[in-house]
Amino acid sequence: MKTRTTAVLAVCVAAGLVASLLLFRRSGPDAPPATSETPAAGANVRVGVGISDHEAERGWFLMASEEVARRTPPEDVADCRALHAWALREGALPVGDAAHTVTFSANHRTTIESTYMRVVPDPTPYPDEQAPVVRLLCLPRPGATPPFPEPGDARFRVNGDSRPFTFQERHQVAPDADAEFDVVIDLTGSTGPFAYRVEIGVAEGGEFRMVPVNDGDDVFFATEDGGGMGYWPATTTWTMSPTRTRTHCPAVTDPNPDQQCAN
Repeated sequence: MKTRTTAVLAVCVAAGLVASLLLFRRSGPDAPPATSETPAAGANVRVGVGISDHEAERGWFLMASEEVARRTPPEDVADCRALHAWALREGALPVGDAAHTVTFSANHRTTIESTYMRVVPDPTPYPDEQAPVVRLLCLPRPGATPPFPEPGDARFRVNGDSRPFTFQERHQVAPDADAEFDVVIDLTGSTGPFAYRVEIGVAEGGEFRMVPVNDGDDVFFATEDGGGMGYWPATTTWTMSPTRTRTHCPAVTDPNPDQQCAN
């Protein structure tokens, strides 16, 4: 009887060990969680990535070509958030540590269980000969201080570090309810305009797959500020309140510490 009991116990322990190993293999840091939900045939999740407009109403700056910096936005562009969207459409580029918004949409109700993300440089040449050499600044009112992400907030670095990261947060998505989150990307470390890509994978229904970003149009461009101790780039500032006004300051070489813009 003791021998039979021991044999049964050994079989149970072995079965438990196998089950534990299978669970461990599925629950590693980059593995999707087990679930019984499986997307229906024809179901799909779309992923969009763009420069975030979070807190854009408080002010911002981008880099733009001289030609873009001279343009006057439409009359209905009445605040910094609207000007931010207009400037990006016109070809202005982000600099420094820039927040990007990842958006999920779907034609079915589903749960994004985790999100794999990687940011990598891309060899695509900058398509325009108009170099972004002018700081394009928006202030909601005179004297406002635009908020900028802290360097420590950057989760990814385009130049010099392409390690992926898996966000374990769950997102509920439905045909009439998108989901989104922001992530800060460090865009420094390269001179002039440069290209980069954002790669996204999602765990859904217990399965992991890579998803095209922006329907395959996944190349982004950014640039360096170009300023330093001995040089201030030209700056075009739009102040949106109490009336929309434009101020332009030319580039300055070897500026004095207390030097002000001579408009």
